Amino acid sequence: MKWIIEKSRYVAYIGALVLLACSLTAYVLGVYKTVKTIVSIALGEAKDDLALAALFDCLDTILVATALLVISVSIYELFIGELKVPDWMLVRNLNELKANFSFVIIPLMAVKFLQKILQAENALDTLYYGIGVALVTLSLAAFNYVSEKEKMDELEIHPEEEETRAQDL
Repeated sequence: MKWIIEKSRYVAYIGALVLLACSLTAYVLGVYKTVKTIVSIALGEAKDDLALAALFDCLDTILVATALLVISVSIYELFIGELKVPDWMLVRNLNELKANFSFVIIPLMAVKFLQKILQAENALDTLYYGIGVALVTLSLAAFNYVSEKEKMDELEIHPEEEETRAQDL
């Protein structure tokens, strides 16, 4: 029984592979949207505001693709084994993974808000949308602050302890 539970960490392969496939799909979609938008702008088919909104949509898609890639790498690194990737892509625990994810969500919301402003038809709806984005951003920032504070406090209490990584098993 113990062996089965210990080896169950390899189920994370499924999540890492699915997220990698989603990331690649999102990158392809981002490239497609970018080419389509550039052609539309070059041919003069897109109005200025709509062209800008379309470019922000391309940015949004690429940001989502990047977030999915980072999460896929992080899940692999946490549960399965070490990878040779830049340090900024690695996390040591699930709280760091959630924090990294929230750092991606904030720019995504900013892009969506800019799109909303560019396509605004009703000022009051845009204001409500902006307030919602601000509240979620503040919540995520507070979560990140508390998580970072807890991590620093833990390092001060137990500086000699290191976390067990997947490659250590």
